[in-house]
This record gives sequence, C-alpha cells and structure tokens, in this order.
Amino acid sequence: MFIGSKFKSTRIKLNMNQSDLSKGICTQAVISKLENQNTPPSIDILIQLCQRLQLTLNDVYSEFSKLPSKNLISDKIDEMDQKIQSKDFSSITEIISSIDQDNLSGEQIAHLHFQLGKVAALNHNFDEAIFQYNYSLQVINNRTIVFWKFLSYIGLANIYESKQAHDKVAYYYQLAYKYINEIDSKQDILYFYFLEAINSLAQFYFNEKNFDKCSALIQIGLKPHNGYLSAKFTDNLYYLSASTALQNPEADKTTLSHDLTMAIAFADYNKNQFLLDKINQLMQQYNIRELKIKP
Repeated sequence: MFIGSKFKSTRIKLNMNQSDLSKGICTQAVISKLENQNTPPSIDILIQLCQRLQLTLNDVYSEFSKLPSKNLISDKIDEMDQKIQSKDFSSITEIISSIDQDNLSGEQIAHLHFQLGKVAALNHNFDEAIFQYNYSLQVINNRTIVFWKFLSYIGLANIYESKQAHDKVAYYYQLAYKYINEIDSKQDILYFYFLEAINSLAQFYFNEKNFDKCSALIQIGLKPHNGYLSAKFTDNLYYLSASTALQNPEADKTTLSHDLTMAIAFADYNKNQFLLDKINQLMQQYNIRELKIKP
C-alpha cells in the first residue's frame, strides 16, 4: 500500500478533510501531493501529520524509497543566509528554485520570504522587498514566532528610510521595538541579522533623541553572544554609545573614552573608513584629544 493511500484512508476514517489535516502544519497542497502523487514532505512536517492521524513513522516508512532528509531544506536556507550576509548573490536564484515551498514549515516560509525581501532590498528593488517582507509577516500566525516578524518590521523601516517616509519609518521601528525583549537568537548565522537590526533601531532612537531607548538597545547589542563580541556592527554600536554619552554633560568620561577607543579598534578591524571619519569628526567637534580604555 502506498503512503498516499495510507494517509488518505486514515484521514477519511477520522472524518477529516485535507484542510483539517493540514491546518497549522502545512498547506493543503502538501496533503494533496502526498495522497495523490506519493510526494513526501520534509520529515518534521511528516511527523506532525502522522501525530495528527495517530500514525507512526513505522506505519509509513516502508512506503518511501527514501525518507526525506530533515536537514536538506534547512541546509539550503542556511546557505542562502551565508550568501546574503556576504552579499554573494551568484547562486541564490538556483538555491531558491531548488526549494519546494510546499514542504516548508510556517517558520521556514517566513524565513525564506525575509531572505527574498533582503535580497530585493540590497538590489534596490524596494517594491519587491516590501512585498516579500509583508508576505513573511502574513504567514506568521504563531505568536511564539517573533524573530522573523521583528526582522521584517526592521526591513520595512529600512526601506522607508531610503524613501524618506518618516511616519512609516517610525511606525515600523516602533512595531519592531515591542518585540525586542522576546528575541532569542542562539544561532550565529541568525545573530548577524539580529545585530544588524539592533544597529538600525538604536540609530533611529538616537536620531529621535530618545537616548534611554537608544542606550538600552546598545547594551543589548554589546552583550557577548556565545561568549564573544561580533566584530561586525559592534564598531557602530560603540560609536553610538559614545555619541549618546556626549548628550549628557554628566556622563562618565572614562566610559566615553573607552567607547570611542573600542569604536576605533573595531572600525579599523572592519576596515570601516566611513565610520573612522565620523569618529574623527565627533572627537574634533567635542575637542576630545586623548583616549583611555578601561582596565
């Protein structure tokens, strides 16, 4: 007996339609392919469907010539993250075309469309980026999945910044800020996105002269991740920290000096000449001639 027949007969016995079976797990198209074409979904989706039908993998395993790899799709999505973060778009189209979106979980769909939005934004295709970020937001119906919601709001704010649409910028940054204490990015590859977003959000609140929120975000961004600081974006966070301190005449001078020194060190490491020039201008503006790092 083929796997499709097994699923279909069990579903009918339980008086479930395809929509009932797929709800909250996958699309109805996945069920249709599984039952009518014997096309297996990813293993995590398969397990959830089996649980809903009170089946075990042993009931269906022999019907597959090869059980799908749980990590195959995740590996492709991770590869796209790496390429996006290094701005290497050479094979992204090929990777995307090789992913069957019908086999993705809700979180994977949100992740993928965030990636598509990011690629479009980096290529200045802002209309496409807005569509993809909104698509990512729409597929997230689980309140526990806030990471991609947070990043999509930041992505939309970034786009409207480039369009100088301040009201929309503020709207999306404020939406993103609501989730800041719910984000837990343990994976290094995702932490890049998180730290990039923290930078954007902190810069926004600095520009708005909301220095309390800016400082709180800086502290989150400068908190060691898995025991170390990421060089990327840390230079700008230290620069923002120093810039924020300079708004307070009573700020600790030693801390200010430390932040500027760290900003210079990380900017030099990152070969971020643009930021080094900004730091130099800031020091000249405030007549800062000597720097000391904390012991």
